Amino acid sequence: MASSHASDQIKVKELLEAASSGDLRLLKEVVKELSEGKEIPDKIEEIKDATGLSALHLSAFHGRTEICQYLVEDLGFPVDFLSPIGDTPLSHAAIRGHVATARYLISQGANPVSSNMDGSTPLHHAARFGQDKLVKYLLSIGVPVDVTCNCATGAPLVMAALFGQTSTVEVLLQHHADVDSTATSIAYTPLFSSVYAGSLECVKLLIKAGADLNLKCPLDMAIRWGSIEIVNCLLEAGADPNVRNEYGWLPIERAVMLQKWDVVRMLFPLTSPVPEVHDWSVHGILQYVKSHAFMEKYDAISKKKMADLKVKGAELVKKKEYLNASFSYTKAIEIDSGDAALYSNRSLCWHRMRDGELALEDALRAQRLRPEWPKAYYRIGAAFMLLEEYEQAFQAFMDGLQLDPTNIEMKKAYWEAVDCLRKSHFGETSE
Repeated sequence: MASSHASDQIKVKELLEAASSGDLRLLKEVVKELSEGKEIPDKIEEIKDATGLSALHLSAFHGRTEICQYLVEDLGFPVDFLSPIGDTPLSHAAIRGHVATARYLISQGANPVSSNMDGSTPLHHAARFGQDKLVKYLLSIGVPVDVTCNCATGAPLVMAALFGQTSTVEVLLQHHADVDSTATSIAYTPLFSSVYAGSLECVKLLIKAGADLNLKCPLDMAIRWGSIEIVNCLLEAGADPNVRNEYGWLPIERAVMLQKWDVVRMLFPLTSPVPEVHDWSVHGILQYVKSHAFMEKYDAISKKKMADLKVKGAELVKKKEYLNASFSYTKAIEIDSGDAALYSNRSLCWHRMRDGELALEDALRAQRLRPEWPKAYYRIGAAFMLLEEYEQAFQAFMDGLQLDPTNIEMKKAYWEAVDCLRKSHFGETSE
């Protein structure tokens, strides 16, 4: 019985790997072996990888159109089969920009505006990863350029700007995307998003298109993220330095707090005098920001905001709204960039959205902040697994187990990494 189970596990992995690699011959062989007289579609639909993705999701992600055709037409696989977070195979084709695969899936009835739990549609995914050809294809078949589907993350233009996809921003603007689109208090505007991404080119494109220079305080974000070029660009375009951010701070106060003296000097002649600052000079502002009254106010607001953001992030993760949760954790990190748990939580969000690079980046930040924290090593290992870097994943999980030998979750992940490493080295998994 145990041997039969082990054999089935091997076949399951072979099936998923065949779907990913495009090996149709092997896929058909494995399907035949696994069916054993049962209804084949039901059997295949039950088979998923460690992240809950089906064979159709994986084949679409890798652009294996022939495999998609076999699964849909021969096995009757639902063309809009949902992943655990509500993504369709079409969305996975969009992530990688596989136009031919996307075209096939849509020809079979795939919904081009289907949204996942975050509200992201295939156009959002294509915009996020800068897949311009796929973006143009979706727009050409009638997908609205500002499609939201009750999306809490904002329109595709917000997504493209958030990840600094300059050419995609240009494509969407050429198709008359709403330059000031925003969906919720969590969502950023396109301009704010491009500032957050540090993309001066996106900022210039959006300003040229008529973006509101003060909505969501992009100037404050530029100061926080240290881009003096973007600060200068916004001011030259007419951004108002007297607009307070959501915490109640003026841009010049933020610049003083962060000791951005070049920015302070740039802002001072453009900022209206503040009644609380009795000596209206650069030195006077500095003394005011250092005052006990100011710091008390700052600490009180920051603590409350941090607590609210942590609770909101956890709630959104529970709802599987991972992109929105990442926004909450990002805002919390802006308040306290030394909290390793925030980076760990945001790493989880990126991982659930299958962005291995960002998941790894945040996991490594968490590990640098807390070198003896097992959870950080688990996050690093999970990110490497997603990136299919199994040797690094194996090492990360092993390091984590040295810190916490009884961690069951870590042990399970460790052996999964061992199995994948063995498979990648020898081409098969031993029983």
